[in-house]
Amino acid sequence: MARAAVDKARSLLRKRQFNKAIIILENARDIYRESFDYFLLLGTACLYAGDTGNANRYYQQARHIKLRDINLLLGQAVLYLRRGDTDLAIQYYLDILELEPENKIARSAMEFIRKNGNYETIVRWVDSGKIERFYPPLGPDYREILQIVVSAACGIIIAAGIIHCARSQDSGTTGPRADLTELSLTSEESAAVIEKDLSGGVYRYILSEDEIKRSYDNAKVYFQDYRDNSARVEINKILNSNASSAIKKKADFLITYFEEPDFDTFEKKPLENFNYAQVASDPWLYAGCWVVWSGRITNAVLQDDIYRCDLLVGYEKLEKVDGIVQTYFTPVPQIEGDRPVKILGKIGIENGRLLLTGRAIYQPLRKSE
Repeated sequence: MARAAVDKARSLLRKRQFNKAIIILENARDIYRESFDYFLLLGTACLYAGDTGNANRYYQQARHIKLRDINLLLGQAVLYLRRGDTDLAIQYYLDILELEPENKIARSAMEFIRKNGNYETIVRWVDSGKIERFYPPLGPDYREILQIVVSAACGIIIAAGIIHCARSQDSGTTGPRADLTELSLTSEESAAVIEKDLSGGVYRYILSEDEIKRSYDNAKVYFQDYRDNSARVEINKILNSNASSAIKKKADFLITYFEEPDFDTFEKKPLENFNYAQVASDPWLYAGCWVVWSGRITNAVLQDDIYRCDLLVGYEKLEKVDGIVQTYFTPVPQIEGDRPVKILGKIGIENGRLLLTGRAIYQPLRKSE
């Protein structure tokens, strides 16, 4: 028997497949016009996907149907918290505790606001993803536990074969990574790839129909070739362009397939390592890409388990600084400021400025060691 859209979406949320859930729910909008569960679920999916504007809109629609619901209040409270409006957030958390005095999320959020409720810390928590601990809970999907166990068992059986194949080749990039059939454009989407009304948005790139289709196809090809950085550049073109919302959603969904790299990824797989000059010329084009940049650090500060410093890119030999990039680490790395450093980080933008969210560091041993 076919499952209802809300049931499918709820299962996808528990598997953290938020963009899939959003697509399913939005396609069923006409059916659930007066459904509290529908709007609550869609708002929560948007919240976890990072679309706080639509999350707020759907939560407001849910609130018109039902005022006092724990998960709705948690969602609305954390939206205010993300914006630094702690007074309103506290009001919502107090409402939650009135309904459920032992609610752990509300109590934890109140404690966080009491100890670390300054805007700078909140921004760091939002950027690092730690703020998600205050989101409405998704809960376990008990119906899929058996499938997970079976998959794990199969994974153990074939692991030896995979390792053997990987060792016998210079790189493990052969073969398709994932089935992207669901990301193929429909005939309707292919016929309307450009947003018709451009009056309500800001677009960094104005692309033709052919350019939008080419970028979308290139992103999928690059992904299959393990070139996630190049795929991300093509996706960024689409997301910041006059492309239709349908194509933007599918392009954004492809990002969920990307893998977080390590230093070996740049050595063994064809992942492009964009240099500072490339990225600084158009940070929005490279946002979300991973890079390995060398240099030295300065202005290091430790606050609330967040390590912040300025990376002097290219200055490892004390000769030339290519650029200065504010860099964040959580948890706190083991790093010595008087030695050259190589940082693996994810490119981001804050208030129009380029920044790095560090994932790993490398420092050569001292000559005396």
